[in-house]
Amino acid sequence: MTKLAKTGAPFTIDNVCDLAGVGRTFIYDKRHPDLTRAVLTARDSSQATSTERAAQAFDADTTSWRERALNAEALVASLRAAIKDRDARITDLTGQLYDPEGNHLIDENTKLRTLLGTLNQNLIKATTENRTLRRSLDGARANVKRERERNVTQIFGQK
Repeated sequence: MTKLAKTGAPFTIDNVCDLAGVGRTFIYDKRHPDLTRAVLTARDSSQATSTERAAQAFDADTTSWRERALNAEALVASLRAAIKDRDARITDLTGQLYDPEGNHLIDENTKLRTLLGTLNQNLIKATTENRTLRRSLDGARANVKRERERNVTQIFGQK
């Protein structure tokens, strides 16, 4: 039992019998109640340890993916706010192309068009980054779901 316990893997009564070179009847013999109790306790302990390790690994993986998903969501929200601000600025600059009487301001036109072009490029970059982060967030959520299903299968498969 000591050798099996040191491996850290869950074991059964058959594993103990095979390693000791005895049959199951020897372990369950009524003349050795202490032996029966010790083997059953060690078996239950090894299986409980395995279940606890699986639960801890699941919690660690879930925490990691959950943290990544929350970070991605926060970044997506900040990018959306940046896009809104840029849209407002583009609208404002487009309005500045004309004076209050509606006359076209030729002197400022080139400067404003350059600024407008730069802002449009920045908007395209932000939109692309937003799309990429959305895909990453969806992937992180899918990984969390897959890990949960795998760990539930592992936990129920051990019982």
